[in-house]
Order: sequence, then structure tokens, then C-alpha cells
Amino acid sequence: MYPVANATKLSISVVIPCFNARLWLGETIHLAAESLYRAGITDAEFVVVDDGSTDDSASAVESLEEHYPVRVIRQANKGRFLARKAGVQAARYATIFFIDTRIHMHPDAMTFLVEQATTFPERRVWNGHVYTAKEGNMIARFGYAIVFVGWRRYMADPRTCSFGLEDFDYYPKGTGCFLVPKGILETAIKEFEVTTTDLEHSSDDTLLIRIIARDERINLSPGFSCTYFARSTPKAFIKHTYNRGQYFVDGFLRPGTRFRYPLIGFLILSVALLALVVLRPRTLLVLVPVGTAVWLAEFVIALALRVPPKDALSLFALSPVFAVVYGLGIWRAVIRKYIGA
Repeated sequence: MYPVANATKLSISVVIPCFNARLWLGETIHLAAESLYRAGITDAEFVVVDDGSTDDSASAVESLEEHYPVRVIRQANKGRFLARKAGVQAARYATIFFIDTRIHMHPDAMTFLVEQATTFPERRVWNGHVYTAKEGNMIARFGYAIVFVGWRRYMADPRTCSFGLEDFDYYPKGTGCFLVPKGILETAIKEFEVTTTDLEHSSDDTLLIRIIARDERINLSPGFSCTYFARSTPKAFIKHTYNRGQYFVDGFLRPGTRFRYPLIGFLILSVALLALVVLRPRTLLVLVPVGTAVWLAEFVIALALRVPPKDALSLFALSPVFAVVYGLGIWRAVIRKYIGA
């Protein structure tokens, strides 16, 4: 048993949305509970929202015995945002801590937050620093490389820092490991629902946190950390990539975001290339070698940006599949958003 730190006034509801996560939930809850207990937090609970699982995830949770009560809410499959909202509505405590089922909290993570809350009470919103379990998982290495390149301002030099709306798109963030006062979150949820038309496929990872960042600094530190276990099968990789493409549109096809214009450029370019290939098939003789050169350049650029070699190699190997599937996800979301099909 871990030694217990001085008790804190923090009271936390840990909200875990899940879909077919029976094999993950037990360890995820146990490690989070141990981190809370080690930090001396006495008022805490776990609220697991079973979002229409078909693998009996709820039963796996109901038999758990931890330091804190564990409750299960069952609902039909409605997507991540609505599952998290249901958990927030059922939460009893003043602080909400979102974690996903594939997240394993580190033992001292909550102790670090207790220290921060004592010394810097204004630091109220925290995004977890995520380590990726990469060993033996090419898909995990690929995902890490994407994150490293996209948010290298932080990834190249992890440290305790914060970001707001002005530099929001330069730091990694996500509701997979995210702590926020309940009142702040409830206000953001209300605005999120007003500005989002498709709640089932919405990107709560980005837009919800963007709303919060308008008024609150989002804090980030290796001291508040966890390990993420990525998908490991081709089928899961393709499904996850397709879904992330859809979420990307909801999160970034909006004024004022870093990726809005690149996203618009992708949409225009993909239509132009498709039309060109259909009307003039011989252009493939040019497009294929150009595409191959760009593909090779991607590997070189990744290494130049200090992506670890094994991760850069995984990026190189999987990027063609990723580009196609992610692009299809983007187009699916655009069609749904603007055409309604």
C-alpha cells in the first residue's frame, strides 16, 4: 500500500466513459484510485458511463472493491461527449476528473496536483501529460510521432507550463486525462451544445477544452502524468483513424484555429486531384512519383524534428493508410455537417 500524503480539500468525481472496455476498466480504476489515495484525497468517487457496450463492461465494474465508491450509469450508444455529460450530471463532487479506459494514472500524479492546489490555487484546470506505451506496438509509435510533430513546442521539452486561447493549438490536450472544476465544465458544456449540431460525433477533446481555455489557463506538466495504451490491431487502427478524422473537422473547421486553413486546403486539393485523375488518368504517371517523393521526405523531416527513429519509421510505414482513412473521415464529417447525409 502506498503511503498517504496529508489530506486535501479536493473532492473529485472521476468520470470514465466506456464502450466495450471490459478488459481495461479494472486496472484503469485501480491505478487511479491508488493515486488518489496516495495523495490523501478522501472525498472521491468513480462514475463509469457504459455507452451501449456489448461486452458486459458494466458487470466488470460493479464487482470492483476500491478505496472509493464506484457507480455505473448505463445508456444507449450516444458517443463520447454525451457519455461524459451523463457522468458530469451524476457526479457528486466539486471537481471532475475525466479519464479514458486505456489510461493508467501514475502513482504520484494526484499528489502533484494536491501540491499545486496548495501552492498555486489559481491553477484550477489540468491536462494530463501522456506517455505512450510504445514497446511492441507500431500503431502506438505512429500515434506518438503524430503528436510529437504536431505539438513539438511542448513535446520536445516537457515541463510545467500553461496555455490559453492564444496558443491553444500548439499544445497537446484531450479529455482522456483532464481535471476541471465542475462549475467551469458545466458552463462549457452548455456552450458546447449550442455551437455543435452533431453531438454524437463531436470532438469534445478539442472544442470543449477550447471553450474552457477562453477564460481559464490550461495547465500541463509531467508531474501530472499517465500512460496511454493505444490500439494494436489493424482493424482497430482503421476504425479509430476514421473516427478521429471526423472529430478533427468538428474541432478545427472553425474560425481562429491553427488548422482551419490547412483543412480547407486539403478539401480543395483532394477534390481537384480526384477530378484530374478522372478526367486525365495519365496524370497518375506524374502523381505517383511525386507522392512517393513526398512520402520519403516525410521520414526525413520527422527525423529532423527529433522524432525518435523507431517512431519516425512507424510514421513512414503507416502514413499512406492513415492519410486515406483519415481523409475519408474528414469528408464524412463535412458531408454530414453541411449536407446532412
